[in-house]
Amino acid sequence: MEIGNSLPKSPMQGDFLNPISNGKDLNCMHGEEWRMWRSRFNPGFSQGNIRTWIPAILEEVEAFGNVLRNLSGGAGEWGQVFPLEQISSNLAFDVTGSDTRLNSQSPYPSPFTIAYREQLSRMEITLSPLKLLWRATPMVQAICSIGTVSQGPRTIVRQLQLNPECIVKLQAEHDAVLGPDPRLAAERIREAPHILDSLKYTLGVIKETLRTSPATITIREGQPSFNFKIKGEEEPWPTDGFDLFDSSITIHHDPSNFADPHKFIPERFSVPEDDRLHPAKDTWRGFQLGPRKCIGQELAVVVLKLVLVFTIRTFDIEMAWDKWDRVRELQGLKVDCQMVEGERMYTTGKATSHPKDGAPMHVRIRSSSM
Repeated sequence: MEIGNSLPKSPMQGDFLNPISNGKDLNCMHGEEWRMWRSRFNPGFSQGNIRTWIPAILEEVEAFGNVLRNLSGGAGEWGQVFPLEQISSNLAFDVTGSDTRLNSQSPYPSPFTIAYREQLSRMEITLSPLKLLWRATPMVQAICSIGTVSQGPRTIVRQLQLNPECIVKLQAEHDAVLGPDPRLAAERIREAPHILDSLKYTLGVIKETLRTSPATITIREGQPSFNFKIKGEEEPWPTDGFDLFDSSITIHHDPSNFADPHKFIPERFSVPEDDRLHPAKDTWRGFQLGPRKCIGQELAVVVLKLVLVFTIRTFDIEMAWDKWDRVRELQGLKVDCQMVEGERMYTTGKATSHPKDGAPMHVRIRSSSM
């Protein structure tokens, strides 16, 4: 697969973001205006500059770890059930606050945090054929990969629960790179932020999670000069007058692009190019491709790496549907056990995509960390 023409973003995406940004965001902009602002923002979101943010990001991820510790049961026991989506969204919001402490992870969030969330909650879309597309489109370009950071932890947790051998490999890598004591990891990273680049298997887990459960899509506007040629069909298929939906999840599960596409194999991103597991060129679309790919991908990857560093050796985190169902029964609420493709944590939505019931989890402190 090769990158060809980069078609304009669909106006549909701008219609939904306009109430917040008045059209002044990278998703809504086009042409010279977009090129000017993208070129101005690119240095700030470069890998080198993100590295200088790591000490500040560490503070927020440590706060995330403290929230998990408070939700644990103590003495190695499982704690109460809670929606992981809520606390991971708080983390994403605080990280994107940059120099402003938004305090989303504290009992006293800032006025901006409260006002912004209220604005989003009022953006539920009325029933229309476009609603499913909207639900699948997190506003990652509006505030720098906030969707990937907020969705990443719960999908990673689920994949690691299904593939516990990956947890062992992650722990071994963190011991080797950061030292055997998890409590000293933060100090080591502050002294040498570039050490995160050595976490190759950790990066593989993140990329494989985004392959199996993509956080982003793109919707492009068809053009008179751009037609599809479908194998086996003689006539070209015109795109003018249509919006083109890039189904990342379909691309990621095509066996011609990824060997054993339904297996969780982080190693596929570190094997040599001639290995059968190595992905076909330009098929991984965790942050999309081309000049309009997500500007915040370096930030998102750093945050998710740090989340794994501060959790995988300290906590056990698992889905807790049985506990969740009991709590709802005690509250007199309906228990919805519906599954999609054999998975209860499927994507639902209100304004943006969300996991079913907020991804109910429980956590305990690992005995080696007590």
